[in-house]
Amino acid sequence: MQNNYLTHISLPALSAAPHREQELAILFLDVRNFTGLMESQPEQYVIQIVRRLFTAFNQIIKNFSGKIVETGGDSLYAVFGLQDTLRDAVNNAYQATLAMFKTVNLFNDSYTANDDNAPLEMGAGLHAGRVFIDEFALEGSPQLAVMGLPVNIAARLQAKTKELDNDLLISEYAYQFLGQQQLAAGQQAVALQGITQHLQVRLAGSPYHKGLFLEEAELEMDYLLAISG
Repeated sequence: MQNNYLTHISLPALSAAPHREQELAILFLDVRNFTGLMESQPEQYVIQIVRRLFTAFNQIIKNFSGKIVETGGDSLYAVFGLQDTLRDAVNNAYQATLAMFKTVNLFNDSYTANDDNAPLEMGAGLHAGRVFIDEFALEGSPQLAVMGLPVNIAARLQAKTKELDNDLLISEYAYQFLGQQQLAAGQQAVALQGITQHLQVRLAGSPYHKGLFLEEAELEMDYLLAISG
């Protein structure tokens, strides 16, 4: 029975190539400690917070000429530069990231003001590089798809923020485009899962609050790998 079913499955024909190839700035971010929030607040309240935060994130990304490619749970993946130079794309991505950190901080100012709840945290990885851009859909309207090694690297940078205890990692390649916005960010060579060569990165953020993330890395990596292709 199973073999008869399989004989009727046909794969769609492969197209000649993705729609286009282009250098983009790629941003992965993840908002953390929603588990602690759900322990002290009703789930419906937490869902509303997630919705409000990500609605704000989406508007910030659009304001800086970026586009969200994928969201899942408390994570998102966005690209910048679809209509800009790579230098403008990286600078826009960086400014959007700072604005999203500020949004989380503003939430924490009111959320943690009158109780002992742990603050929400955000980790972000920013990279740039040449990727394949296409549109496809399993159902409904076609959606933007961006694939390539730079996407995988950006995803792994975001995951690496926990290990390095720094909530914003920028690849050296992306960092060079920041120009006057460059910070006095420490430089470090890091090993990323699945990437053969060590990558030079800039530790451009701040340390996390202690004790929030102990055993999350492997679960989060599964998600990052799934959406980064």
